[in-house]
Amino acid sequence: MPVKNGWTGGQYSIFRIVLGLYLLQHFLTLLPWGTEAFSNRGALPVAAASPLIHLFPNVLAVWDQPVFLAFLLTLGALLSTFLTMGFWDRPAALALWYLWACLLGRNPLISNPALPFVGWLLLLHAVLPKAPYGSWEARSRDDPRGNWHMPQSAFALAWILMAAAYSYSGYTKLVSPSWVDGSAFTHILENPLARPTALRGLLLAMPPVSLRIATWTALALELTFVPLALLRRARPWIWTAMVGLHAGLLLLVSFADLTAGMLLVHLFTFNPAWLRPRTADRSAWIFYDGHCALCQGWVRFALAEDTDGKAFRISPLQGRLFATRIPAEKRHSLPDSLVVLTEDELLARSAAVLHVLRSLGGLWRIIAATLAVVPPSVLDWFYDRIAASRKEFFGTRADFCPVLSPELRRRFDA
Repeated sequence: MPVKNGWTGGQYSIFRIVLGLYLLQHFLTLLPWGTEAFSNRGALPVAAASPLIHLFPNVLAVWDQPVFLAFLLTLGALLSTFLTMGFWDRPAALALWYLWACLLGRNPLISNPALPFVGWLLLLHAVLPKAPYGSWEARSRDDPRGNWHMPQSAFALAWILMAAAYSYSGYTKLVSPSWVDGSAFTHILENPLARPTALRGLLLAMPPVSLRIATWTALALELTFVPLALLRRARPWIWTAMVGLHAGLLLLVSFADLTAGMLLVHLFTFNPAWLRPRTADRSAWIFYDGHCALCQGWVRFALAEDTDGKAFRISPLQGRLFATRIPAEKRHSLPDSLVVLTEDELLARSAAVLHVLRSLGGLWRIIAATLAVVPPSVLDWFYDRIAASRKEFFGTRADFCPVLSPELRRRFDA
């Protein structure tokens, strides 16, 4: 399954942050229930009663007192914070995997199909190159990119695991009468875990044949996932279809832990190359406030995520190029923070930010499309509030050019 990917450090940091926050919420939610679920005073008081307890050296086979469980769950929350920040995140991922496996081994009744996937994601993160852009460890290096890349082998492995799991799940459903006769979705909507929403009522009021078709469609998607994933052109569509299925289940069924875990798998297997940057024949100029630390950080972001170096040229607002390119009568009406000059137009405030995001492609294009739904006047209001206080909160810089490698400095114009 040849799977090329377009991941950049900044986009991967979005995934890392989402994974870390998911785990943080998970451990904080478990804290009040740790004694009941995993300790020697809970629902399964004897550790040896778990068939999984001795599959590997599980610390909970020896120590499962309530106070120790509280310590482990608090440690899990702390490690999740490290993962979110990108601070010692690879050792944190390994420790989280071990803790994740210990909890499942101590009480297999908590199992759901997403738990092994989350464990795999933690192991994959632990073997990826360290310090992508956006991590704490990458914050001050000369080259914000740091030569980070998503290994093809790791990305392909994630796709293989996901595809095999989906198709296997589909084949096991062939022995389930409710999936074969098409009544599975009806049973899901009538389940006590179904959310009592208007959408649920609307679906239950539809002709029974509609829910049968929905059931068989979901089954067909799982059964054909492996062969469709082998086709490069079909891969984005089967990926999107399954994301839509999980998003629908999240709206309909109160089992967010399962659905959120599967959506994390889909976020990891998303290929940013599917959404190419919106580029022009010539590079756009980003003019920024050279004395503003936040603006210099934005420049480092643009340089780190513009992987081929063709989308932007960079120049300070205080430089000669800005005075030469922009007439004086226009300069007076522009903000003193960020301006983008393309072949066709001069962009400021939120329009400039959205243009930069669209020009980077991948997840940044999705973020830009999401923000574009908000009225420009609202976006500009938020932009102006941040711009007005940027130096107070983020500080100033004496040097117009941020700390960068010689290679990246060649993309600057005075």
